[in-house]
Amino acid sequence: MKRIKNSFAWRVASSGLSVAALILPLLAQETIIKGQVIDKENKPLANVQIIFYDVSRGTRFSVKTKKDGTYFKVGLPPSTYKVTVSAEGYFPFETNLQIEFGREQIVNFTLEKIPPRIGDDPDFQEGLKYFETGELERAAAAFKKAAERAPESIEVNYNLAICYLRLQKTAEAIGILEKLLLSKNDIPEIYLALGEAYFNRGEIEKALTNFRRAQELQPENDRIYYNLGLIYYKNDQLEEALASLKKAIEINPKFASAYYQLGLVFIKKGDFAQAIENLEKFLELEPEAKEAAQVKIIIEELKKKISFSPVF
Repeated sequence: MKRIKNSFAWRVASSGLSVAALILPLLAQETIIKGQVIDKENKPLANVQIIFYDVSRGTRFSVKTKKDGTYFKVGLPPSTYKVTVSAEGYFPFETNLQIEFGREQIVNFTLEKIPPRIGDDPDFQEGLKYFETGELERAAAAFKKAAERAPESIEVNYNLAICYLRLQKTAEAIGILEKLLLSKNDIPEIYLALGEAYFNRGEIEKALTNFRRAQELQPENDRIYYNLGLIYYKNDQLEEALASLKKAIEINPKFASAYYQLGLVFIKKGDFAQAIENLEKFLELEPEAKEAAQVKIIIEELKKKISFSPVF
């Protein structure tokens, strides 16, 4: 499944069918099964195939619904049947049914439609395209349309939340992500995004809670340790920041931003030699980064501080 950055792919399948049965006396000594098949919106379903499989005899009988969703079957031998109801675009259903001799039985079915595969949704695809080109407003609009058709889709709503996060619409992002956790609370990417959103809003404790939960679910994710390092740095918890950032680099030795942040931590600690080493590693990995010019200035200033430091 296609994902935008930091997103994930996620699929959910569910099925359901309700059965209502009523047995009526019949004057003629002949078995009749009839009823109607509808969808969840009470619309009749045509061309639905209903198969009655006689478990004891191994025989099979079938009937299809008419335009109004009704069906009518005469002459089924009394027995226990496995009934299968199926239609294109709907979840199939199986149940057991006891057919009695000389009775008219009314059996109605309600089928649940299979939701479209979100990866095939044109608005979802458009949202992915716009996100990749940095057109976040248009990406968010496309994802929102897809979400209106698939409101329960974790993938669509997550991607919409990421767009809002990048657009600094933090409240909207948090609302979507918190709602996602109500239906699925074991996806580390949701906690990671939620931690970032709370961090942006200055709610540090909530950010830490979400990053730590993501860490529990995905302990080898370098991004989680990096984000924890940022929070610890902001809170002047420098030893914790060092440990988290070093862990991020241990997992991903080419994580340029982690070296940059580690350099800043060492500056705060007054260890200018270590700061220079990590900032130079950042430049080695990302020589064209937008921060490159500023980092070079910082390195030169740190070298001056070292050269002017008194020696005892």
